[in-house]
Amino acid sequence: MKKKIIIGLAALLIVAGILYRFFRPEHVEEYESRPTVEVQNPQEGDIILYTEMTGQVEPASKASVMPKIDGELLEVYFQAGDRVEAGQALCRIDSDALTSLELQMESARIAMENANSSLSRTQPLYASGYVSQQEMEQVQNAAQSARIAYESAKNQYDLQVEYTTVAAPISGVVESRNVDPHDHVNTSTEICVISGSDQLQITFGITERTLQTLKTGDAIEIEKNGMPYEGTVTEIGSMVNSAGLYDVKARMDKTGGLTTGSRVKINVVMSRAENVMTVPVDAVSYDDGAPFVYCNEGGVAKKTMIESGIYDQERMEVLSGLTYDSQVITTWSNELVDGAEILTAESQTPEDAAEAADQEGDGSQEAAPQEGTEQEAGE
Repeated sequence: MKKKIIIGLAALLIVAGILYRFFRPEHVEEYESRPTVEVQNPQEGDIILYTEMTGQVEPASKASVMPKIDGELLEVYFQAGDRVEAGQALCRIDSDALTSLELQMESARIAMENANSSLSRTQPLYASGYVSQQEMEQVQNAAQSARIAYESAKNQYDLQVEYTTVAAPISGVVESRNVDPHDHVNTSTEICVISGSDQLQITFGITERTLQTLKTGDAIEIEKNGMPYEGTVTEIGSMVNSAGLYDVKARMDKTGGLTTGSRVKINVVMSRAENVMTVPVDAVSYDDGAPFVYCNEGGVAKKTMIESGIYDQERMEVLSGLTYDSQVITTWSNELVDGAEILTAESQTPEDAAEAADQEGDGSQEAAPQEGTEQEAGE
């Protein structure tokens, strides 16, 4: 009898275990539904935007050589491509005007000698009382006038003699030679063009928008055949050229590999915002073209409209809508909407992390009794 009772109780326990297994209420795990986001305060910084354009290499100094007298070229001492030094003779001119000036100088010399002779004869007579003071003064004035006339004629002649030899005004390379021996030249004839080879410059044109931001002293990036160079803006024109652009010149410190007349790529400042409020450009969204960001306000995402300025690949200028204390949400989530509750990465406590770990642990502990029940059922 006792054996039957024991067997019956065992059977009841097995049935109860099976029923508990299939009819027990399922455990519902609770998960954190609030998205975890990162926040950042607006930062003060600079945003500088560049634009690419084409420039031309030119010598920093350039001289067009013209004679100062008319005449025939007797000799030409240079060729195109030659390097010349400042003061070096380039050519010699024979001028008819020089002969006329020489005659004038000789005539003035004779007049001066005659006046001096008259003064020498008059001085003893004046000392003896045979010549009045008035006559003496007239002879002295004549001698002085004759001397001045001669000196003037001689200076003019010497100057013209100097002009018969045309010298290089600067050191550099002769770009072009426009004359040959026995050519007749005048003061408007361009004998040659000399480019200073000591330093090169870049010339280019900018738009009115770029004119508002580009300043003398700004650094520019220059590239030719993959080789980078650096330059500094030295001059910005205030009037538009025939192409509707403003002329700009930039000095180059190192010019290895560049030649006069070659074209180069240039990166110059197009827009500039200095010491302004900025936020990460990825944090900005748009609603009908109007920019906005989400800010953390007491654990709630707040949609905040902003007025934006210029931006680059990383930062955007904020003109209004935020303060430097604003907590701008910089991460994106599809659960991030206006008024949504959020968690920040900084606000997640060790208890929150432990609770999440406990929830994962509870799930694994519940599985063990099920395996034990199955073993009991098998037994």
